[in-house]
Amino acid sequence: MYRNSYIEVDLDALKANARYFMERNGKQLIGVVKANGYGIGALAEVKTLKEAGVSFFAVSSLDEALNLRHNGIDDKILVLGCVPSSVMDLIRENDISIVTLSREFVEKTDLKDVKVHLKIDTGMNRIGIEIEEAKQILDLLIEKGALVEGVMSHFSSADFDEEYSRKQYASFKECILGLNYDFRYIHMSATDASLLIDDDICNAQRIGLGLLGYSAHESELKPCMKLCSEVSMVKKLQAGETVSYGRHYTSDGNGWLLTVPIGYADGFYRSNTGMKAYCENEYGTIVGSICMDQMMILTDSYHPVGCKVELLGGHIDVEERAGQLGTITYELFTSLSDRLTRYYLKDHQVIARIDPRF
Repeated sequence: MYRNSYIEVDLDALKANARYFMERNGKQLIGVVKANGYGIGALAEVKTLKEAGVSFFAVSSLDEALNLRHNGIDDKILVLGCVPSSVMDLIRENDISIVTLSREFVEKTDLKDVKVHLKIDTGMNRIGIEIEEAKQILDLLIEKGALVEGVMSHFSSADFDEEYSRKQYASFKECILGLNYDFRYIHMSATDASLLIDDDICNAQRIGLGLLGYSAHESELKPCMKLCSEVSMVKKLQAGETVSYGRHYTSDGNGWLLTVPIGYADGFYRSNTGMKAYCENEYGTIVGSICMDQMMILTDSYHPVGCKVELLGGHIDVEERAGQLGTITYELFTSLSDRLTRYYLKDHQVIARIDPRF
């Protein structure tokens, strides 16, 4: 470890979460490992999910899919986002599945022998085929020689709007029944919807953040990630001394100031100033402006150099912190940079360490 700031990933919890979703509804689990596994490391996540029985993975882009292929992952991979029409040879060579971005994409792209999932837009209004043109596009895909293996859609607000989500699902189901086609994979639900909607026409579910142990709905999920650092310097300030850039914090002479080697270049936002951190059975307060590479924490008690500090996860509730910062859990996780070492634990013991830059 080249810097004493790191992410801990509990692989036992990750595996338990995957099994929870598979056993809960009996549907095939498509493990969504985009954005480097939502920050925990896509390759390590895929290998652990394979141990849990997962054999289908989804990523955001072609480069993420190729990264898995180049690292020996030969399971099914679906690219959920935009794929240029010019790379279909690469898609075929690497046995990667894609989605229908739009009518224009289908019309202009050589899709012969390309595995395709027909993406239906049921109200997300991001990418996908309009419901009214789904049959025409399906026929066009077949005419062009595409290997239509799946059909899918996406909920826009399953974390808080059950009524709208049920309307979306009803539209999707009606569309699928009208297509009268034997799709191998039918999937719409991501983490929150899988815990909210009984999607009886679907035989698969796309789970991403839920694998890390988080959902807007009550569940038995187990958080598997912690962002940690260590104390690099301790000092006692005199009353009236200020801290960090801009001198936004002025000491009253009480407590201890702990310097920690992590900052906004690691993906720990400057807006965390004033929030809590946890060190040796005590909650401290992040004071002064968070710097690019370092930050300071004020505690009541003395904590020596080398003490472990928890910044997200563990004793720091990630969902609560996201709300305090006016963002979502996804953003906090995926913002964590490649400067952070990833530690992987089984039975509470470190079994592997990855420094992404090396």
